[in-house]
Amino acid sequence: MAAQKLGLPVIASDLNPVAVTLTKAAAEIPAEFGERQPVNPDASALLTEGTEGLEADVAYYGKKLGERVCTLLENQYPLVNLPSEQQPLPVFAWIWVRTMECPNPACSCEMPLASSFVLTRTKGKEYWAEPVSEGKKLTFQIHQGICPHGKETNKHGSKGARFICPHCGSIAQDEEVIRAGKDGHLGIQLMAVGVQTRTGRVFLAPDAVQKQAAACVRMEEEALGTIPNNARWFAPPRFGITQFSQLFTPRQKCFLDTLCEQLPVICKEAELDAIKKQMADDGMPLAEKGKGALAYSQAIGVYLSLLISKLADFHSAFCTWDNRNGNIRSVFNRQALPIAWVFGEGNPFISGPIGNFHTVLKNMTDAISGLSGSRPADVFQADALDVSFPEDSILFTELPYFDNVGYGELSDYFYGWLKKGLESIYPNVFQQQSTPKEEICSIPEHFAGNAAAAAEKYKEQIRTIFAHFYPHASKEYPSVVFFAYREADRENAFDFLLQGIIDAGFSITGLWPVRTNISKKKGELVRVAVIFRRRETDEVIGTRRGFINGLKHRLPALLDMAYEENLQEDEKQIIGLGMGLQIAGEFQKVLNADGTLLSLSDALNLIGQEVRDYCYIHAVERQKEEENDG
Repeated sequence: MAAQKLGLPVIASDLNPVAVTLTKAAAEIPAEFGERQPVNPDASALLTEGTEGLEADVAYYGKKLGERVCTLLENQYPLVNLPSEQQPLPVFAWIWVRTMECPNPACSCEMPLASSFVLTRTKGKEYWAEPVSEGKKLTFQIHQGICPHGKETNKHGSKGARFICPHCGSIAQDEEVIRAGKDGHLGIQLMAVGVQTRTGRVFLAPDAVQKQAAACVRMEEEALGTIPNNARWFAPPRFGITQFSQLFTPRQKCFLDTLCEQLPVICKEAELDAIKKQMADDGMPLAEKGKGALAYSQAIGVYLSLLISKLADFHSAFCTWDNRNGNIRSVFNRQALPIAWVFGEGNPFISGPIGNFHTVLKNMTDAISGLSGSRPADVFQADALDVSFPEDSILFTELPYFDNVGYGELSDYFYGWLKKGLESIYPNVFQQQSTPKEEICSIPEHFAGNAAAAAEKYKEQIRTIFAHFYPHASKEYPSVVFFAYREADRENAFDFLLQGIIDAGFSITGLWPVRTNISKKKGELVRVAVIFRRRETDEVIGTRRGFINGLKHRLPALLDMAYEENLQEDEKQIIGLGMGLQIAGEFQKVLNADGTLLSLSDALNLIGQEVRDYCYIHAVERQKEEENDG
């Protein structure tokens, strides 16, 4: 996107179909259809600029999709009659809890597995649920007011899945909960219903109407794929939840499925509307670089498919309930899918809950309005190791991290929904049942648990990328790669990356920290932009002493220009290392006194010491100036 704004032609690739689709939506489609006038019947006669026409059409057909599904599923979202209100009100959220049979044979009552019974802590509007046993069955009584101490949860301890039976007091141990899950005996039950009134939110016990509507039985169940059995990122398989389709309540699954079923109908309407607006009826699909009505309607379908997959992040049985203000959290608050003992199901058709249809659609259209299609982009699915770089290329990418997040596995959560909508639009991209797992990574699980083999393979592939790119790299402009690492992995990860770039024949000319938070917490990822250029100079051999002298004489002037007042100390160190490597890059080799090569590790240590000395001297000078001013 940045390259497009600079007027450069762009090629982009990724192995992961989810990433490919996102990049097509961000760069390729706006470049092709960004300057078109909207085709929807409600479009203004005024001329649009840039992506305004595309934005207007995605908003129109997206709204139409939502309204159609809302009408089809009206009975699954029943209204609630309250004595204090003049008319029935919609439910904004249903709060669920997982359940199992008490393992105590003398009890065997249905028991909740509740991380919290508190529904909301909003001051003056507090609500909580109390579990009640009616025979062997579990029900809930809803109370207004602050939850009494000792009744906030029946979870025993802070670790593991241990819960106290409210009926008999027995403790279900971790292994008993796991066994119940693997035997298919973990259930879910409605705990409360949340309604938005004129005076605020109220919570009620679910009645028979609400329970029946939540069941939402469908005759056909389409598979979404199997959840990877990797406890590092996925907790559900440990408890017998092995299919992605099991991550949704029946009503949520019905909602998302119906969106997917109605999507082709909406796209066909968009195609017919485009033909009415004189767009070419050439029958050429989007995947074949079509530019007519069919391709444009499919482009709208790409955005609406991404809308559906985004909604899956907010409409799942793994959306935890935020009882601080009584609302829903998305599934992926972090790069993992933990178990959710208490979860919230939002009403997608009203504006109250987080992640409702209208809000997600608005966020998407707002994003489209900021896209630029000034230059074409060719986006395709490919392994980075197989990409054919054009001559005089600039590489601009984020590399897989060393201790890698399981992008392939985690994106399978979204892949299943995208495949439903996009298999007919991008058949080659969505031909597999799940995302490819051959990504560059150091995930031991991809190597039968062998961490050493995983790390070595990762390093080999990273080296190969830079060696493969070097002959095609621009001689005039630098390239940039973004990378993130933890300090504990710096030598294995970041220093290795720098060495791989240098070994391929490049000079590193800068390191720039990418600030994600104002203050970093211990153990957080350090994100860095590495700037490097193709080295074209004749072989220049330097000495360790000459290199040190070069640092002492030239580094301070570079740091004077590079440092800003608001930089943190760790950021100064990163920038300083980059400036020092710029000096080191002027040499093909630097020799120690004994004739051995100066290692990158030693070079970084030497640079780091000079940077610390510079910072210390300037800190002393500032202190003296402040004392004099005082």
